[in-house]
Order: sequence, then C-alpha cells, then structure tokens
Amino acid sequence: MKSRPHKGVSPSTVLLMRQIIVGLMIVAFFGMLLISIWYGSRAEAVTISKVSVRGGETISHAEVERLVREKLDGTYLKFVPRSFAFTYPHDDIESRVREIKRIKNLTIMRSGGTELIVEFDEYTPHALWCKDSDSEGCYFLDENGYAFSSAPSLSGGSFMRFVAIGKAPKEHEQAFDSEQYHRAHELVNRFRDAGWDVSKAEIDAAGDAFLTVTGGGEFKVSLKQDAKTTVDNLLTVLNSEKFAHINPGNFEYVDLRFGSKVFVNEVTLESTGSSTPNGSQNSTSTPSAPQNEQPQLASTPIPEQAAAAIMSAPASDDAVTISFDEPEEEAQ
Repeated sequence: MKSRPHKGVSPSTVLLMRQIIVGLMIVAFFGMLLISIWYGSRAEAVTISKVSVRGGETISHAEVERLVREKLDGTYLKFVPRSFAFTYPHDDIESRVREIKRIKNLTIMRSGGTELIVEFDEYTPHALWCKDSDSEGCYFLDENGYAFSSAPSLSGGSFMRFVAIGKAPKEHEQAFDSEQYHRAHELVNRFRDAGWDVSKAEIDAAGDAFLTVTGGGEFKVSLKQDAKTTVDNLLTVLNSEKFAHINPGNFEYVDLRFGSKVFVNEVTLESTGSSTPNGSQNSTSTPSAPQNEQPQLASTPIPEQAAAAIMSAPASDDAVTISFDEPEEEAQ
C-alpha cells in the first residue's frame, strides 16, 4: 500500500502569518510607546509645577502667574499635558502675558524640568501723545517716546502733552525720533528749572517745537539748537530792563529759534493800542536794555526785512526783535 505524499504549508499562508506577527509587534511597540509617553509626560520630574515671576514695579506678579498657569492647564489632543516641560506652550504664554500693556523686554525660560521663569521690565509713563491739546484720545509715552498704551482721560498737569504735527497718535508706534524726544524733554526741564512751567509741546517734521507756557504764552524753539544755549538766550533777554516785566500771560510768544536773534511778541493792553485812521495799530514803546548785553533793538520788521535778516521770521507784525552778542569762549 502506497503512503500519501506529505503536504507542506503554502507560501501564501507563511506570508500571511509573517505579516500578522510583524503587525502585532508594531502595535505592541507603539502601544508601549504611547503608554511610556502617557506616564512619562506626567512624571513630576518633567512637569512644570513652579512659576517664578521677576521684574516690574507696579505689575502684579500674581496676575502674571495666573495668566501663565492658564496656558499651562489642559492637554495636547487630550493626551500630553501642556505642563510637560519639553513641550510647554511658550508662544501662547508669551502672547497672553504681553496683553498686559505695560510689559516690555519679556523673557520666558525653563529652569530644569519643573520651573518656568518669567522676567520682564515695565514701561513707565513719562508723557502723553495726543492729537491736539484738547484731545481725549491720548497714549502714554515711555522715556524714549514710544506709545505703549492708551491713556485714560486725564485732567490737570499730571503728564506733559506732546503733539506730533501732521502725525496722528497710535499705539505701539514711535511718536518721535528718540533723540528728538530727549532734546524736547531737556528743553522743557531747563525751562522749568528757570521758573517757566511748560504744559504742552508741539513738534513738527522740521525739528521746531512750540512750547505752551502754563499761564499763557509760547516759546518757539529749535530742537537742533543746544538746549542750554536756547534757555540762556531767553534769560539774557528777560534780564534786560526792556523785557524784565515778561511773565506768563502777558506775552504771545518768544521766538528762540534763531540763535542770538530773539523775537518777542507781547500781549498787553498797551501793545494792542488804538487803531490809527488807516487801520494800523500802535505798539507800546519800551525802554532800552542794559548796555553790557549790547542789545540791538528794532521795531518789528516787515516780513521781507525779517526774511532778509534771518531767512525766516514770525508772522506777527507786533513782534520786537532783540539781538545780542553771544559771549566768546575764553582762551585756554
């Protein structure tokens, strides 16, 4: 009797079994990986549990920490905690904290696996940038003239007001060139040290500034000139007998933009005068200034004469021009 031939496993069956085994191994591998990630990302050693806030003066550290923890709460795809040290949401935290308008130079960094350090500086309001002197929509300026936040409606002289002629105020913009802004502040401070309080500064694109004096009057100055020289020129004029009576409220402007040639336009009962038959007005005569200052006083030039003398001149015909010799530096 003949034996039956032995039948082996077909190649297709072998291939299928191999695929099943490989598939099971892959599933097991990824299963173990996911389990490892699940538990590993929740380990205390790699979970941010401490938030340290540093910097600032008036900004609440507790509020900053609250905003940070708000972004650390929850998970990614309901799987990995957002507090996992290696995948914490840095950019989301930064955006959330920057919503506090006064924060600048923000730095967020991880220390080890459990601590997040948040460091920042704080914008300090130095002045206001307004559309005009009576505008309510003003912005706080920092020490460099950067508008970092809108300002509430403020009354009184809490902050100096700046107006950029021809430029509307806008948040997160530079109101003026930093150097120009610093020069304007230096001028204002020097005027105040000399007893003249300034409440508002209007600055044009040419670098001329028009400073409103508290109590009435205006100083026209050039930010291209040395601040000390500008104020010294004013004091030289005011120390003369002719203009010793000048005080806030009794003059329209003093134009100090042209070095040792100063224009003074007074507003007094006498200077308004009485109208002559031809409609012109008479100005009050004033005494001459001390000889040691060597002033050269003249009645107000007509615009053509003034332009010839100093290239540009005040528009008013009521101004008086005073020129004086600037002191020469002593030889070393």
